[in-house]
Amino acid sequence: MRRKKNQLSIAIVLIVFAILGGITLYRYTINVKAEETKKEINTALTLVNKRANLLYLDENNDLLSESITKEKLKEAETSLEIAFTLKLSNAQQKNLDTQSIKIATAKQQFFIQSSIHNKFKDEKISSDDVEFSKEEKELALFKNTHPLFFKEYTDIIEQIKLQLAVKQALILFFDDYDDYNERKIKETISRSEYDQFKEKLESVSSESFKTSLTDACAAIEQELDRKETKEREEKEKERKEIELKQAMETKKEESKKGTSSSDSTPTSKEPIQDKADSQPNTPESPITPPKQVGIEGIIARSSTSNYTNQIVGVVANGSSSTVYLFEKSKEQWQTVLSMPGRVGYNGVGSAYEGSGRTPKGAYSLGFAFGTGPNPGTNLAYKQITGHSYWISNPDDSQYNTWQERTSSSSLDEHMSDYQAQYK
Repeated sequence: MRRKKNQLSIAIVLIVFAILGGITLYRYTINVKAEETKKEINTALTLVNKRANLLYLDENNDLLSESITKEKLKEAETSLEIAFTLKLSNAQQKNLDTQSIKIATAKQQFFIQSSIHNKFKDEKISSDDVEFSKEEKELALFKNTHPLFFKEYTDIIEQIKLQLAVKQALILFFDDYDDYNERKIKETISRSEYDQFKEKLESVSSESFKTSLTDACAAIEQELDRKETKEREEKEKERKEIELKQAMETKKEESKKGTSSSDSTPTSKEPIQDKADSQPNTPESPITPPKQVGIEGIIARSSTSNYTNQIVGVVANGSSSTVYLFEKSKEQWQTVLSMPGRVGYNGVGSAYEGSGRTPKGAYSLGFAFGTGPNPGTNLAYKQITGHSYWISNPDDSQYNTWQERTSSSSLDEHMSDYQAQYK
C-alpha cells in the first residue's frame, strides 16, 4: 500500500514537473515568437524609413533625390505594403502612416518632374508646341508644402515658355520653317525686328538652346546683309546718277552763260587782234566743286572734314550698323568701302560702363593693334601678348586703358582670348 502511495506521489511530481516544463516551454516559445515578431516589425519599419528617405535630397523632404527612379519608388511602396500587414502599435502605425504620405508625395512629385523633363531635354524644348497646364496645376499643390520644389520647376517652366516665345519669334522670319532643306526667309523682315529677336534670345540662359538656333540665325543675318548690301548699292547708284545729272546741268548752265556772253559782244570796226590785245590778261576763276548729296554730303558738311582727308564713318540702326571708309579726292568725298558692322546692344548715344551703348562723336585713331605683327600700317602699332588687358573695371585707376599685367580683374578684357576678332 505504501509502495503504491510512493509511486502515486512520484507520478504526481512528474506530472507537476511536466506541466511546469510545458508551461515554461510555452512561455519560452511565446517570447521567442514575440521577439521574432518585434524584430520583423523593426526591420520592416527601418526598411520603409530608409527607402522613403532615399527618395529625397534633404531632411526637409523638399527636393527629390537626383538618383530617384521608378524602381526606387516601387521598392519603397513594396516595403510599405509589407509593413502594413504586421500588427503594429499605435506609435508604429502613426510613423508608418507618415512614411506612406511621404512616399505618395514623392511619387506625385516624380511624375511631375519626369513630365517636365521629357518636354525639356538638355535644357531646351523638345517640341515647338509643348504646353504645361497640367503640370502647373499639379505643381501649385506644392507651393506651401514644398516651396523649393515648387520654385525650381516653376522656374524651369518659365524658361521653357521663354524658349517657346523665342522659337515662335524665329519661325515668323521664315515662310516654311519646318522644311529644313527649303527654309525660305521672308522678304519683309527688317534689321530692327531681328535685333529685337536677338535681345530676346540673349535673355535665354540655356547655351544648348541658343546653339540649336545658330544655323537659322546665320541664315537670317546672311539674308539681311544681302538686302542691306543691295540697298546700299542702289543708293550708291542713285547718288551717282544724281551727281551726274547735277554735273550735266552745271555744264549746261555754264555753256548757256558762255553763249549769252558771246552774243552780247558789240561789233567793232577795229581789227579783232587789236581788240583782243586791248583786253587785260586776267586769270581764270577757280571752279567751285558741285555740292555733294547723300552720305558723302553729310561727311562733306561735317566739321571733321575740315582737318582730315580720311574718315571712318559708322551709321547705326539699333545694334547693327554700316561702316564706311571715306576719302577726299579733288575736294570731293568718295566712299572707298562699306561693310556691315555692330555697335552696342543698346545702340549709339551717351555711354558709360555697362550702358550697352557705343559713344557718339568724332574720334581720332590713336594706334592700331592685333594678335600678329604689324601688317603694314603707318599708325603706331601694338601686338597683343598673353599679358595684354583692356581695363574695364571702373574702380581701377587705369580704367579704359591698355595694360600689360600678369593677372587682372575678371571685369577686364583679356585681349588674347579673342584671337579671331583681333587677328
